[in-house]
Amino acid sequence: MNLLIVDDEVLAIQGLVDDMDWKKLDFDEVFTANSYAQAVNIMNKQEIDVLLCDIEMPLRSGVELVRWAKERKPELECIFLTCHAEFSFAKQAIQMGCLDYILKPAETEEVENCLKKAVEKLKASDRASEADRTQVRVSSFSTTAEKIIGDSPKMKDAVELAEFYILQHLTENPGLEEVAAEACVSATHLTRLFKKKYDMGVVDFITEKKMSLAEELMKREDLTVSYIASKLGYSNYSYFTKVFKKYTGKTPTEYKKELAKG
Repeated sequence: MNLLIVDDEVLAIQGLVDDMDWKKLDFDEVFTANSYAQAVNIMNKQEIDVLLCDIEMPLRSGVELVRWAKERKPELECIFLTCHAEFSFAKQAIQMGCLDYILKPAETEEVENCLKKAVEKLKASDRASEADRTQVRVSSFSTTAEKIIGDSPKMKDAVELAEFYILQHLTENPGLEEVAAEACVSATHLTRLFKKKYDMGVVDFITEKKMSLAEELMKREDLTVSYIASKLGYSNYSYFTKVFKKYTGKTPTEYKKELAKG
């Protein structure tokens, strides 16, 4: 589990980093940033589970950062830090689904208790969905793939062999060479066959089918966007969002919201 601390006061960050027993709190890595831009850069490269963020920072506020981060990863646990005990800040924190709101200067024990609460909440969520995730791995993905492909094809040619293999191994991120080997042809020849039949190469075909599967899985309220992305082989959430929008015209978050509206 990873934590990101964001505060434009370097000494404030250093104080927190030095005072906490991070291993005891179950954090594998603790990242720090002094601005919105630095925080976004870190979150684009690292998987962050808990965000401890100052509200008032130069250029762009912690509120803007949390809003961006929550859109990217809705299950992220966020805790605000601020010097001002203003109701408007507390109200924003609640509306944005933040776990807590801490006034500066904060006691080490208070911050520690908030972080413990965040970790416990994430663990409880993981435990609650573990059985379902197993079910998704063994049935949902394969069932949805079967829905896309239909009945198992009669293996008449290389394209059909390739299609069947791709859709049965879609969550395993099959590559062109691997698919071609299963179809018993060269990668170049298989690409030529796919372009003739579908007006696209094998890689584009794989991506299109992944997006079809993603759309189906989005209908499940218990699956987060980041979980779906990772299970489809996209370790970079931003790249998954870009590809999904290219194929559907909407970001995954927008797509989920529309589904929720019915």
